[in-house]
Amino acid sequence: MLASAISLVRSKAGFVQQFIRNPRKVGSITPSSMALCESMANCADWTTVQNVAELGAGDGVLTKVLLKHMPADAAIDVFEISQPLVSRLRAINDPRLQVHAKSAERLQGRYDAIFSGLPLLSLPVPVRHAILSAVHQALTPGGVFVQFQYTSLTQSELSRYFTWQRQRVLKNVPPAWVYSCTHHWSES
Repeated sequence: MLASAISLVRSKAGFVQQFIRNPRKVGSITPSSMALCESMANCADWTTVQNVAELGAGDGVLTKVLLKHMPADAAIDVFEISQPLVSRLRAINDPRLQVHAKSAERLQGRYDAIFSGLPLLSLPVPVRHAILSAVHQALTPGGVFVQFQYTSLTQSELSRYFTWQRQRVLKNVPPAWVYSCTHHWSES
């Protein structure tokens, strides 16, 4: 019990260190809660999802939840630019997981579901639009882009690329909005 508590404190301390070093790239001082991760995962229809991407995977808390939901023959590409966090992601032992130490701006391929914990509002506007454009291009018809944010200030930008619905997750520090986004109906 004590060992697991110490491990949890070390994990959170490492996340705080990453936030302090670069708050514009690490969007929160604490990892996402299980309630937030499950709310995000529940936005996908796991009976049809084969190719998954996660942007800004952080320490892998959402990654592990997604792996739990994914079919055995599905694959997930995770994108993270913080080298210490990349190392932690690479320690997750699952053959379906491919870790990319590069920006989500370089997202390529086709994905049935794309999940993002990127702090969109903290990113420079050109970077934000490059990422949203890349997501829009990579999302398969009928696919879902799931983005969480702590504020609703990015809704107009999400609306440029997607039709969305949102839900509030209060069991997270701080509480978050989960946006479930799809291509505009006229593009499908």
